[in-house]
Amino acid sequence: MGMLLALPTVLLLQDPPPAPPPAPPPPHAEVVLAEAADPVPLRAFGLGEGGLDPGAEPGRLRWAEHGCTTGGGVSVECRAVGVKLTFPSGRELLFAADGALHLRSGEAGGPFPFGAELRLGDGSAVRVLLAPGRQDRLREVCVVDGGRAALPWRRGQPARESVDPAAWAGVRLSCCGDGGDLFRTIGLGPLVVLDRVLVAADREREVPRERLVVLTAPLLQSLAALPRQHRAPDPLLRQAVRAVAATADRGGAVFPAGASLQRTEREELRWALRGGYELQLAPDGPNAPRLALFAGRSARPMVEWTLGGSPAAFLTNPDEQPGAGRWHGNGTRLPRVAADLQARADLGEPGLALQVLQRLRR
Repeated sequence: MGMLLALPTVLLLQDPPPAPPPAPPPPHAEVVLAEAADPVPLRAFGLGEGGLDPGAEPGRLRWAEHGCTTGGGVSVECRAVGVKLTFPSGRELLFAADGALHLRSGEAGGPFPFGAELRLGDGSAVRVLLAPGRQDRLREVCVVDGGRAALPWRRGQPARESVDPAAWAGVRLSCCGDGGDLFRTIGLGPLVVLDRVLVAADREREVPRERLVVLTAPLLQSLAALPRQHRAPDPLLRQAVRAVAATADRGGAVFPAGASLQRTEREELRWALRGGYELQLAPDGPNAPRLALFAGRSARPMVEWTLGGSPAAFLTNPDEQPGAGRWHGNGTRLPRVAADLQARADLGEPGLALQVLQRLRR
């Protein structure tokens, strides 16, 4: 017991060195950290600008001959055969009326027979609604840009209407890289799971098949809140609480925004953080999926975060006696984050996200 508690005590006395500006994530980094909240911008995924010109001044959503153009310069053209997106990078993407996604270079992904929302690097989104049982399958196209929404296609034919944005209940895809690197995007609390569904053949080696994005703000807020909830005089508990409080004080250095994490275990989903800490993901088992924060190579975590249902943070119980619970006291509910990306059971997204997590064990 004493040895397990000694390591956090040592860490209390060691401030991690100042974090240098994060470098771009390696092409196949499994995990990146992001401090973004709502809405989460695509650049936080560490997968490029989404085909936009990073030096261009943002404009406004505007009408065009066969559709509209987003503030970042993405052309959205609507025809009966589908919706064509042309990015400033030159990449062209067709969302066909049968639900398949096509690149001009010949690659295809999907299908998504009822449509999908395409999230763009400028913060806008193209929502394509399909009707599989109809001859005019392309029913509606809505381009949402902040508080504005344009309908260049409605009821199976061209339109030019401005409406108030509504909620989207379908599949969400993110257009990353040059605009043609498409990922299905699913949130599990502060963990965003990205699963690649389309990429050009000449980019396949540099674009990861999956990526996890850890949104650090709710984790750091929960670390700061936990010590206020555990005030019992037990010495073991007080030592554990001091370790958590010290970690919270230097949380920005331990969890530097934009950093990519290096794997430390072959068999476990465990990655190195700064300052001697490690982050582990458990995709199965009790209360899974959950994240755990370890002090170095300690066998027991300091804190665990459950990601399903109502995500919460829990202090690991320092009492290792038989019969002692896994956690001490009640958990601290995490602040809601990435609300519009959270997994929806009616689309089977919790299971899809867990499949991606299991793949990372390869």
